[in-house]
Amino acid sequence: MSSSQTMDDTLAQSKLRRLQLEKDAYRRSKWARIRNHAYMLIFLPLLLPVHLCLLLFFFIFKERSFKWVYSYLRTYFSIYFFFGGVQHLSIFPPPSQKPTKPTLFFTTRNADLISCFLPTLFSYPVSIPFQPKLYKFPIHFFFPFVRMGPFVDHLGYDDKPIHESLIDIHHCLKQGRPTIVFINPSVISPMFNETLPMYNDILELMDTSIDCYFLACKGLEAIKAGTLFYPSFVSTYCVSANDLFDGIEKTHFPEKEKHLRIMKFFDYQHMKLI
Repeated sequence: MSSSQTMDDTLAQSKLRRLQLEKDAYRRSKWARIRNHAYMLIFLPLLLPVHLCLLLFFFIFKERSFKWVYSYLRTYFSIYFFFGGVQHLSIFPPPSQKPTKPTLFFTTRNADLISCFLPTLFSYPVSIPFQPKLYKFPIHFFFPFVRMGPFVDHLGYDDKPIHESLIDIHHCLKQGRPTIVFINPSVISPMFNETLPMYNDILELMDTSIDCYFLACKGLEAIKAGTLFYPSFVSTYCVSANDLFDGIEKTHFPEKEKHLRIMKFFDYQHMKLI
């Protein structure tokens, strides 16, 4: 048996062990997470009338309701993740003030609810790609008939493949909103995947005059294992492209060095352009 095959078998066994450990953690926290939803009921007498009032406000004033609805979504998801057992550790936070120039934040899809988590990281509105299923996101687990519905549109733009999203991305930038872009097509995490598939169009966006940042939410893929009293820790790292790529022009292969730094920033072993 070759050494490379032995290494592959070892990595496969390691992945299997991690998957089993994660399943065990989810199973242990299942009932505790249901209790978490029960604890969140204490906010329902406040959330429900606010939600209904904003819904009426939205249908009357449309675009003028953006500020209020977006603030409500950010507050709601902060409460949701707190009771969901997420402890946020901001290691390198995003800019505290809203950028004055067009700005992109590149991140990976490493969890199904990342579009809900991202607004909680910023003190100002950002445009976020969101999935259609979020329209059915309930205000509470025990009240599934009250949903976010049209409020979700205030998060940003439809989550589509990058070549279909470029028009939406440029539109958000023209509106003066910092915009988040997913660099990979589907949900993956370095916990179970060694290779990061990245859209080739991302490199073209980086080569424009737009200010760019990279944002990593490490640990978000394991939030289902967290509970209110035994939370999962999510560490966020945000660095500018200038800092991440500092000095690459002095290397022998600048473009490969750029790929390598992106890959390492998001904790992957390999990267594949698609």
